[in-house]
Amino acid sequence: MQWSTRRWRRVGVWLPAAFIAVTAAVAVLGLGRIISDVAVVAVIAGLGAVGAAVFSRWIFQTLGRAQRETNERARELAAVNEASLALSSDLDLASLLQRVVDLSRDVTHAKYGALAMLAEDGEIAQFITSGMGQAERDRIGSLPKGRGLLGVVIHSGETLRVDEIMSHPEAIGFPEHHPQMKSFIGLPIRYEGRIVGDLYLTDKDGGSSFSERDEHMLRAFAAHAAAAIENARLYRQVQDLAVLEERDRIGMDMHDGVIQSLYATGLKVENCLEDLKDDPSLVESQLHDVLDQLNQSIADLRGYIFNLRPTELANTDLAGAVGSLLQELKVNALLDVRIFEGPQVCESLSEEQTEALFHIARESLANVRKHAQAHSVTASFEQRNGNFRMTISDDGRGFDVEQPSSGLGLRNIRERISTLGGSVEVDSTEGKGTRVMVDLPLG
Repeated sequence: MQWSTRRWRRVGVWLPAAFIAVTAAVAVLGLGRIISDVAVVAVIAGLGAVGAAVFSRWIFQTLGRAQRETNERARELAAVNEASLALSSDLDLASLLQRVVDLSRDVTHAKYGALAMLAEDGEIAQFITSGMGQAERDRIGSLPKGRGLLGVVIHSGETLRVDEIMSHPEAIGFPEHHPQMKSFIGLPIRYEGRIVGDLYLTDKDGGSSFSERDEHMLRAFAAHAAAAIENARLYRQVQDLAVLEERDRIGMDMHDGVIQSLYATGLKVENCLEDLKDDPSLVESQLHDVLDQLNQSIADLRGYIFNLRPTELANTDLAGAVGSLLQELKVNALLDVRIFEGPQVCESLSEEQTEALFHIARESLANVRKHAQAHSVTASFEQRNGNFRMTISDDGRGFDVEQPSSGLGLRNIRERISTLGGSVEVDSTEGKGTRVMVDLPLG
């Protein structure tokens, strides 16, 4: 722009000056010999006026063309910017891909548009069109195979602009019921050097061919479209990951919570069946306990679905909730239970840490009841060097920790504690009991 300004300044000063100088020299040296000085001055003035009028007309026509060019370029850039802003507001991938095709037609004034999304093997996985109705699409049939000019763009990774489609050596014609098309432009949509799709446009309004300016505009639009497509893909991945994480959370909570409670309830029902034969009078009170436990399991299930706290933690801390589990174990499994807690040691735990440790304790104690054949179990809580440590130990039969397990319990324990930056150590020897030691950083 600075170079153009200097050029016009030179033209605007030196061209009139040169014209006046030449006119004056010709008039004085040529006409001065045959006419009076007054006539010479009049001729110079007349020629100067004519030259000024011609120069002004030329300069204003040139500046007018430049202004129209600038205005047209500004409108084009505004159209690209408006289309790009429209894309940035859409995070639904399917909707976004359709908008990319629709807006690309608006930017280039094309009658038809299409966007090909490629699979890992380079084949067309999705083909989104614009400019034709669904019934017309259905009549055409299956997706294109990536041959012809579409395939040229796919395999070359370069922009292709053609004035007459059927004159290109790679053209293969149109399938039955496909609208006839003439002019064509196709280009890849790239994001950080990687092709995320291929954009095709045909038949510019008015019957003219796509110009180099159309190509530049489409490239600018494609750069914005690539970023929008990648953002929508990442958003979908985050949403899918959130669904998977929520499914895993509910699965762990169900296994560590409700399933363990229902297992305990099942044991009480078995006791009722045995007492029903020997001492029916005891069954009624036991059934009331079963109903209470089932109601608690239902409440826990609601809590897990809506990510609420377990009911055992409603009015107490971690040590109190684990103490309730130990007391239940003592009554139902006839185990000797002990609990050791340092002064106010559980108060420094966050709500998330407390819930995770409670689920781990419940899973560990459920394993003691189902598998350990133990006589006693101990839970302890302490702080060491900025870490919180919870230990669940029993004197049962133990197991070989090196052997793979088909159960979910230990895996759930490790996943829960790893998400909080902690660690878990399972120490067990056959015939010498098991100890589950969980360390969690505080703060």
